[in-house]
Amino acid sequence: MKESMAKLLSRMEAASESGDTLRMHHVLKACTSDIITKYAFGESFHFLDEEDYAAPYMESTDVYHLFNHAFCHFPWIGTLIASAPLWAIKAFIPGLTEMWNKQEMWLQHLKDIRNSPSPDRIKSTIFEGVLNSKLPEIEKSDARMAHEAQLVVFAGQGTTGMLEWIVDQQALWRSQRESAYTLSAALYELLANPQELQKTKAELAEAIPDPSLIPSFAQLEALPYFSAVMQEILRIHPAIVSRLPRVSPESAIVYTNKRNGKSYNIPPGTPTNMTIQIAHSNPEVFDSPMNFARQQMFIILATIVRKYELYVGQEGPTLELYETTRERDIDVDRDMIIPFPAPGSHGLRVKVRS
Repeated sequence: MKESMAKLLSRMEAASESGDTLRMHHVLKACTSDIITKYAFGESFHFLDEEDYAAPYMESTDVYHLFNHAFCHFPWIGTLIASAPLWAIKAFIPGLTEMWNKQEMWLQHLKDIRNSPSPDRIKSTIFEGVLNSKLPEIEKSDARMAHEAQLVVFAGQGTTGMLEWIVDQQALWRSQRESAYTLSAALYELLANPQELQKTKAELAEAIPDPSLIPSFAQLEALPYFSAVMQEILRIHPAIVSRLPRVSPESAIVYTNKRNGKSYNIPPGTPTNMTIQIAHSNPEVFDSPMNFARQQMFIILATIVRKYELYVGQEGPTLELYETTRERDIDVDRDMIIPFPAPGSHGLRVKVRS
């Protein structure tokens, strides 16, 4: 992570010198992707090294999310798209082309790991235990292992819901966007709330006197205010906004409406679900539900916040919100299972100064 954090800060420093405005959604997706691919494959995909932060690929995954509801209700659509050749994708859904171009990338990485003559190559990945296990060979095929790798990658940046390859691809893309969304929201909330930013920076400065050092998760986990900030961000900006079904397999659930006192008995085995966003913003539970007060997100956010001040005209490393509004760019506007901003939004954008 330290390598990726140093690279992230270096790219932000370069943006301050060039005067470029950063689309933090792409920047943070590239960063989280590099970290988790290093963990999963033993080597990073180096999206942070690309001049545009692999923006075409990132935008292609966003286009895919627009199909989420169709895939859930009509799974055969997912199967059809997953089996479509590249020429058909280019002709009928050109926004997915870049993502389809990367299909072979996952399989090739897995084959390189499996065929490496060096035992250490396999040990540096998540595959050692599986490949050396007594599982049936079909469970250890290249395609199956590539699916599992993608699941892990997106779990580190979700949950899934489709079939075969489409399940794993969607999980990967969904999780990558989730972490980037939450981190973008966290950075926005701090820059939009100077008092909370200063409290956070003061706690970080006391625990980590040198702003050039990359903090460890153990250091950050011990900071009460920073931990509270992260928990509040996850409450206000959950990574999944669709309804999540739950089933009590053996016991009945008794639900009582507090407003009228009426009780309902839900039999065992009955699916129930609720929307996280509604539950997390319930004023009967949270006094001020929309007021702002995990390892990867902790470290990325702390690294940025520790180094940069809020720009108010002063010299030194600073960040400034650029043409970003809460309603259009940060808050949930569309439920695509994961949160999406309003149409036309560029997400969080910042100006970096040094």
